Amino acid sequence: MKSIGEKLFQLNRSHPPVPSVGLQRVTAKDLGLQESWFRDAIFAEPELVIGPCRTAGRVDNDETWIPWKIETNFGAGPIDVLLVSSHGRIGIVETKLSYNPQKRREVVAQVLDYALALQDVEREDLPALPDSPSAPLEEDLGECLASGRFLLIIAGDALDPRALRLSNSMLARHLTSEWDLAMVDLNVYRADGAPDDLLLVPELLGLVQSDLRQVVRVVVQGESPKARIVVDKIVHDDAQTVSQPKAASVDDLLGQLEARLPERVGSAKKVLERMQTMASASRGALTFGLARGSANLYLSSESGPRRVVTLRSDGRFRVVLAYLKNAGMEGLAEAVVAACAPEIVMDVNEHAGGIQFCSESEQAICSVLGKLQDVFSAANVGPVQLAKSET
Repeated sequence: MKSIGEKLFQLNRSHPPVPSVGLQRVTAKDLGLQESWFRDAIFAEPELVIGPCRTAGRVDNDETWIPWKIETNFGAGPIDVLLVSSHGRIGIVETKLSYNPQKRREVVAQVLDYALALQDVEREDLPALPDSPSAPLEEDLGECLASGRFLLIIAGDALDPRALRLSNSMLARHLTSEWDLAMVDLNVYRADGAPDDLLLVPELLGLVQSDLRQVVRVVVQGESPKARIVVDKIVHDDAQTVSQPKAASVDDLLGQLEARLPERVGSAKKVLERMQTMASASRGALTFGLARGSANLYLSSESGPRRVVTLRSDGRFRVVLAYLKNAGMEGLAEAVVAACAPEIVMDVNEHAGGIQFCSESEQAICSVLGKLQDVFSAANVGPVQLAKSET
């Protein structure tokens, strides 16, 4: 049952409300539209399908999605639209129209087959990333590919929401994949006097959210045994990578780190405190945020926040250049490279550079952060000039 009306009404708020029909909903069959028309529309503007998912909380507000490829085949058939986000997440879009009937199970199974095939693909077999300021880092893309962080979307003009029931059971078979599946209706409206002018109204029919299950492992170490509890995701025997969930807090991130590198927790705390101090002292120019297995500093720019510093739960401290350069901040990227030396040596043409954080590198990392704060303050970036921390 459709939850959106057949008609769109026009009113003038300056006069008594007298609604008049502005547009009438029509089907793709009424207009003679092909699935390729919807496919091309989504490729030209991914927000047609991403916007409803963002409103539903399944896409972060700072996550930009860009078109990647059309009709790409990884062994399970051609994917209508392949998208990629600035966080490295991969979107798989399958378009289905009301006059092209297909069993609900077949539609769901098809998009899941695409996801399974894609997860078996090596990075070098994927297309080159788009030339866009919002393109992700290669390491972010690789992490999402390995963990199956996909957004699966079935889009059409009159979808059957009952397919979501099948999706729930099918997704449950893949506990180690972080897939979300959305069904988005692209409702088409047309005015009587303008047959070629169409209005598309995206409507989210429903979502199936991934729910990765966990197991508890107790590790006993040392001559004087002490139990250490580690929480792991269930993995298949052939899994090579266990992805980290998005940290809910700094303590959560430190818990992830302790499960992997307990000897580095003390160093991580000091670096994280320094990163948070920089953000709070910047008056909005820098923001501190948490992601999957990492804590980050984002620099304000005209095209949105740009990640510049990352502390990861795998033991790496990284300074990121790619997002600065993609935003047209080449001069600032050069200044960042100079400020990081000699503690972190990198070339301005590199995506990023970094070192392992540990007790031996604490002082060097804090020195880098202090010099970066000076660089951002001198560049007068963000909504206001950065204020130097007194600590």
